[in-house]
Amino acid sequence: MTAQRTAGEGRRRIVVAHAGTDRLWAEWLCEQLERGGADAVAQRVEPRATDEAAALLRAAAGDDAGLLLVLSDALLRAGGGPTPGWAEAVTALRAERGEAFRPVSVGSRRPAFLTPAQCPVLGAMEEADAQGEVLALFGLAAPERQRPSGTPWPPGQPRHWSQPFPSRNPHFTGREEALAQLRDRLTEGVTSVVPTAVLGTAGVGKTQLVIEYAYRFAACYDLIWYVRSEQLATVRADLAGLAASLGLRISDDLGVTADTVLDALRRGEPVRDWLLIFDNAPTPQELTRLLPTGRAPRGRCHVLVTSRDEGWRSSADVLEVDVYRRAESVDFLRRRAPRLTEPDAVELADRFGDLPLALDASAGYLSTSHLPVRDYLAESEQRMTALLSQTRVASYERQVVMAWVLPMNRLRERRRSAAQLLRLCAFLGPEPVPLTLLLGPPGGSRPAVELPAPLDEEIGDVMSRGDIFREISACGLARIGERDGRETVQLHRVFQQFLREQLTEVERRTYARAARRLLAAADPGEPDQIAHRPRYADLLVHAEAADVAAAADDPAVRALVINLCRYLFSRGEYTACQRLGSRARAAWVEVIERSHPDVVALSVTLANALRSRGEYRAARSLDEANLARARAELGEGHPETLGAANGLAASLRRLGDWRTAYELDRQAHEQALRALGPDHPRALLTAHNLAVSHRMMGEFPKALELDQEALRRYRIRFGGEENRSTLFSANNVARDLRECGEYARAWEMQEGVFQRYGVFFGPDHPDSLRAMKNLAVTRRKAGHYLDAYRLASGCLARHRHRFGPDYAETLAAATNLANDLRCLGEAPGARARAEEAVNRLRATAGEEHPYTLCAAVNLAICLRLSGEPEEARRLDERTRAGLAEVLAPDHPYTLACATNLASDLRALGEVRAARRLGEELLDRLRRVRGAAHPYTLACAANLADDRRADDDHEGARELLRETMAGYERTLGVGHPEAEAAAARTRLDCDVEPPPT
Repeated sequence: MTAQRTAGEGRRRIVVAHAGTDRLWAEWLCEQLERGGADAVAQRVEPRATDEAAALLRAAAGDDAGLLLVLSDALLRAGGGPTPGWAEAVTALRAERGEAFRPVSVGSRRPAFLTPAQCPVLGAMEEADAQGEVLALFGLAAPERQRPSGTPWPPGQPRHWSQPFPSRNPHFTGREEALAQLRDRLTEGVTSVVPTAVLGTAGVGKTQLVIEYAYRFAACYDLIWYVRSEQLATVRADLAGLAASLGLRISDDLGVTADTVLDALRRGEPVRDWLLIFDNAPTPQELTRLLPTGRAPRGRCHVLVTSRDEGWRSSADVLEVDVYRRAESVDFLRRRAPRLTEPDAVELADRFGDLPLALDASAGYLSTSHLPVRDYLAESEQRMTALLSQTRVASYERQVVMAWVLPMNRLRERRRSAAQLLRLCAFLGPEPVPLTLLLGPPGGSRPAVELPAPLDEEIGDVMSRGDIFREISACGLARIGERDGRETVQLHRVFQQFLREQLTEVERRTYARAARRLLAAADPGEPDQIAHRPRYADLLVHAEAADVAAAADDPAVRALVINLCRYLFSRGEYTACQRLGSRARAAWVEVIERSHPDVVALSVTLANALRSRGEYRAARSLDEANLARARAELGEGHPETLGAANGLAASLRRLGDWRTAYELDRQAHEQALRALGPDHPRALLTAHNLAVSHRMMGEFPKALELDQEALRRYRIRFGGEENRSTLFSANNVARDLRECGEYARAWEMQEGVFQRYGVFFGPDHPDSLRAMKNLAVTRRKAGHYLDAYRLASGCLARHRHRFGPDYAETLAAATNLANDLRCLGEAPGARARAEEAVNRLRATAGEEHPYTLCAAVNLAICLRLSGEPEEARRLDERTRAGLAEVLAPDHPYTLACATNLASDLRALGEVRAARRLGEELLDRLRRVRGAAHPYTLACAANLADDRRADDDHEGARELLRETMAGYERTLGVGHPEAEAAAARTRLDCDVEPPPT
């Protein structure tokens, strides 16, 4: 294979693949290839240890190009260690591309896996020899007219280096995009010298970046000079030091000598190509007259400035530097401390927020210490400053913390309130802190709580506030941004811990208390309100850093913690809710009584989280103790006592004691109405919970009445549907309608509820999944079997992903899918699903739990349809007895099971027994569920068939006529159940285990 030629021009296209370190070599090589008549393009490759080298190179070159591979130590060790397969990759590429693939070495020697004939060592040659060698590699002819290269010979060095010049960091990693951008900006054709400012907060590696640039592209300059720029005096001194190197006149006045140097640089005499680095520069106003700006002389005249001051944005071409990307952090740590595993490096990067300065210090310590990484991480939680102070890093040649100590001291001297604001933010999260947190909504001019003076006065004054933010911006210790028209302040987490550790114990308590009270003052209340979710999300990211859970002595902060737990619960974040609630409760009971309303309220939400995570017995234990204390100390009618009663009822329902739960909910609702009135939020909750218990006990019309009234009141209270309680009630109303036999109304309502859940909560929220399952059942009941099956399949998959295979709601979803498969005629698949659900429920909930018995009702139908009527009969008989015992003989679920048992008897040829049972059941169903309920009609249709089989043809015809008239009034004659009844096909009554 030979290097491909560009269509229409006959020019070969050659890709020069190189590591970022070797960009200057790539530029030089491309220029030589272009001179020889090829189209050459440089392509940076960034291999990691997990990459396959040959694939990386193929991707870089594409299918139709020659490939020149620039081999160097940097390329071969990229990714934190030897990239596997370089020898194999080169062999493979030589075989695939033949003469169109050529490797060259730009170091002082070639890799051991290549011979001299296969790989020339350009770094050991003179430039002219290297030019000829490169052209010969691809059979290119040297140009007739030789002229100097526009790109300097990479091994070249400047004649003038500042002494001392910062050492090159042997562990420098990543930042390839930033270095490429820097190179591109400095090589653009410009007619004036404009400084390029590398901006970023303390510790992100600005100095390291520009020093690496200087070493990589040193051959481009006759002079490279490093200027210490923190103080104007050192700027003048370092510029004056350049005078001697250039042979310029030196004055006794440093300022005059500096001006002489600047003038010479502007003229390009005695050096044309120069790079000046002004490191850690102050404001542009202070430094501008000491920069060699103006019309550019011939040559490469470049000024690099590193600074934390945002003011450079209006005075320079700005390149912003942030913390490492996570992959860069891991690569750097493993190069700096080779003993680290990748998981170790990931943990360290996460702990120090990918801040290069902190990573350098921690890796430096670990590279010389045998301390296990886990112990180091644990120690850093308590005394990070001390640990980081034990290691010097390349960019400072001093302790890491000095990168923050000096600017903080200057900030405190210049504007004390600015330093106070940073200290306050140190007790909040590392995310942006909006000014609205300090002053409230736009228009607020005073802090929401008392702050340390003078910050308390100055933060509310527009002019003073502007000065505060300008000073913070100038020192570069925080990132100043904007959101919703108000300023934000963001500190890196490592700097936050540094600030906290510098304070006295009294100061720490003062700022921590202020931070917590600010968060409490920003609490919007009503965590179930969908409109409040963004504000709670903002508060949550700062609440953990402020350790609000520990503030047991502050009622406002306790109220915030309760609402945050409720917010987390409403979002389905049960583990996070349990973690925050448990920490807070443990702290509170050391200070206030366990019967205090705040402890009771928090305990209710904590038990809710435990219950939702499947820890039913732990939830019941907490609920029982909580209710007993609340009744004794607060009284039966106290809102928190009522909440505790509802919580215990919910735990009992989950454990299968539906009768006791019903009594608790009934009593709680009666007490709420007497003590609080029907519109009180707690009374609405007790109504909701009593409706759940009515539903569990099979009293569906009573549940519907309560749920409809609660929904009406919620809509009035919240002005629409954008509230979790409102949506929850609407979902329950739709379910009640279905259970009352109003399938069409239920289906129409449930479709809308499900759509709103998807919009407001997303598809995987537990409430959304409950609505999804409810809709799947309702579609089946409305006769849309295929649509129901499709929705139920996705519903089960989402439940398993969200909760696991043994969670009660997951098993209910599996039972529902079994019913859909049965309705579609897939009896084997239905049976398999139903058996799995029953077996898992028996193992997790027990044989006599109502959930298990409900699932067994559905399994028995599948057994009969699979040709095992005797097995179905035995299961239905056991299940009917169990439901009668734990619920009631006339509970709708018991009657549904008995209806199916009559079909089992008929399938076994016991016509008389089937008819007797059917006659008994029809009377009871008409009394319990109503004559027009679909399950009553199903029993009647089956009984008509049994009468016919028992030679009672007149009775059969009359009953069937009444039944079909009932179907026409309720479901419509086109409904699959009505069609089955007309065709004299047995109808089955499945049961959907209800959520608790």
